[in-house]
Parts: sequence; C-alpha cells; structure tokens
Amino acid sequence: MMRKANYIKGDFNMKKLRVGIIGTGFGAKVHAPVMQSHPGFEVVSIASVSRGRLDEIQEETGIKKVYGNWEEMLETEELDLVSVASAPLLHHDMVVKAFASGNHVLCEKPMAFDSIEAEKMIQARDAAGKLGWINFEYRFLPARQKVKEIISSGKIGKVLHVNFSLNIAGYERYATSKRGWLSQKDQAGGMLGAVGSHLIDSLLWWTDGKVEFVSGQLTTHVPEFVDENGEKEIRTADDAFQAMGTFVGGGTFNIGSNIAVRHAEGWELEVYGTEGTIKMLQDNKVLVGIGNGPLEEVDIEEALSVPEGMNPVAAGYFNAFYRSLDEVYKALSGDEMNPHLPVLENGYGVQVVMDAIRRSDEEGRTVLLEY
Repeated sequence: MMRKANYIKGDFNMKKLRVGIIGTGFGAKVHAPVMQSHPGFEVVSIASVSRGRLDEIQEETGIKKVYGNWEEMLETEELDLVSVASAPLLHHDMVVKAFASGNHVLCEKPMAFDSIEAEKMIQARDAAGKLGWINFEYRFLPARQKVKEIISSGKIGKVLHVNFSLNIAGYERYATSKRGWLSQKDQAGGMLGAVGSHLIDSLLWWTDGKVEFVSGQLTTHVPEFVDENGEKEIRTADDAFQAMGTFVGGGTFNIGSNIAVRHAEGWELEVYGTEGTIKMLQDNKVLVGIGNGPLEEVDIEEALSVPEGMNPVAAGYFNAFYRSLDEVYKALSGDEMNPHLPVLENGYGVQVVMDAIRRSDEEGRTVLLEY
C-alpha cells in the first residue's frame, strides 16, 4: 500500500551548488540528469575517462563544459561537489585528488578496489576537511526506510536471521554482448561489487551491525563472449555470488545475486526476529507479521514522479537517487546531516565485508573479519 509522498522537491530559488561529474557512462546517463532535475545543483562540467565522444556527451547531457581529462577538470573548475561515477578501479585516485582540490565528494559504489584504498580515501577526506559520501542511494527508497523504521522500533525483537538477494533475468544480454570492465576481476568488476555492495550496505544499515564471520562463493556462469568478428572477451569476474555469515553479537544472514538467469524475481528480503517477521518485495512492498499473526502489508510513501523526458535508465534510479541527493544538498547547505546518508566509513565497512567474501572464495574457508 502506498501513501502519498510528503516529500518536498526543493525551492527553485535555492542556492545553486556547482557540480562536476567524472565519468560519461553512468555519470552521463544517471548522475547528470538526476542532478540537473534538482533545483539546488548546477552541473557545470563533466569529464570523460576513456570514452571520448565529447561532442556527443555535450549534446546528450546539455552540460556546457565537457573535458577529455578529469584531472584538468579538477584543476580548472571551481566546484562545490565532485561526483565520481567511473569504474571502481579508478575511484581511489579520483576521490583523493578531488578532496585535495578542495571539493566535497560523492562517490559511486563500490567505494574502491579494496578496503586498503577505502581507508586512504577517508584519510584524504580528513586531511582536506571536506565531506564525502558513497552513493548507496537505495537506502532512501521508501520501502527500505520502512524496513529500517520497523527494525529500529524493536517491533520484531532481536534480529535472528536475514535473507536478502537480487536476481536479474539478464542471461540473454549477458551472453550476447560485451561487458567491459564489469566482467574483469582485476578492474573491480563483478556482481559482488555492483550488487553485493548494495546488499551489504543495506544489511549493515538496517541492523546497525557488523559482520563477524563470513563464507562466500563467487561464480562465473558465462565465462566468455565472442562477437560477430570472432573477438573474444574472457570474463574473469563473477556474474553470481552467494555469502552467508554471522553478525557480531549474534544473528545470521544469507545474501546473493545472479544476473545470468532466464527468469528472476528481483529484490527479495526476509528479516526474522524474535517477535516478528518483515518481508520486502521488489523494493516497493513491505509486509510485517507480529507474534503468531499473519504477514500484513504496511503503508509506505509513494514514489516520486519522474520528470518528463528523463531517459529510462535515469528514471529507474530517480526515486532513490533524488532523495539521496536532496539530503546531500541539505548537508552542504549547512543543515544537520541526515544520519541515513552513507558516509565514507560506511563504504569502508562494506569493502571489509567484500574483501572477506573474496578471501573466503579464494581460500575455501570461513573468514573472521578484522576491523
């Protein structure tokens, strides 16, 4: 059941914050249009990392200044916020230099290649005296906010176990097209980073927990792709993963994702507590059962209306990303920071868990996490 949104989408007379985007893939398709729809942000520049197509990017995004070198953009532009939306392997260098240039930073997930890089990014933020966030925007979906509210209220008691997964019917697309860096392990590709980072972040945020032990398995179901010219792409990164673990202080979890299947149900969540149960379906429906009573749907806020003409990819992220950006704007404007905004420490915590899952897969054993 949806209830009408009481979310205010900003005042068009509000102070504009100048934004520069690094990355012309997801950055141009999603970050640019959603930021441009917010009255508090002015996207003044965007930088390509390796794609080129500068004229096309300018026409596609409407951004006047398009750079072929991201470092040149940082050196040239006077910005309030840098949005890093490039491949994860590059996040560390870009974020560190963005902070050193005197900018606040919003970085796409996963935060970095590993937790060592993530820790250095936190140090760079502290040295610069700036603010930084990781784009775990799904935290702001009304359904996930409702799950957080219910768990925090204590209605379902102590959390005993969580099942959380995202499966996507993407076999045809994955088997018949190149995936680029996303298919390469040494470039921080794979579903553990792309999807697992979101799963882990929400898991830790909902429960206010830390992972003590974890066991994981990474799988590549579609190990290669051959194009019409006979050129072969060898996939070294996972297109599926599963992990199970234990929280510090008790409670267990299973998480996983598979994008190379023919049919799938999307996001699915089950939270079992000592006093009740939560079930979330497709990020738009939440059911709760207390005691021995039945699972019953609860009200959540309706989705925000997508601006007319927004491309379908950006439209799919709008409901979560706009809400997240609105909180970033408020924080940069001097308001008290929303405690749900994911800061760099949250990104680091996710990296620690992902590192442990990869280690478990490589060594074939359960891993004790060290923080």
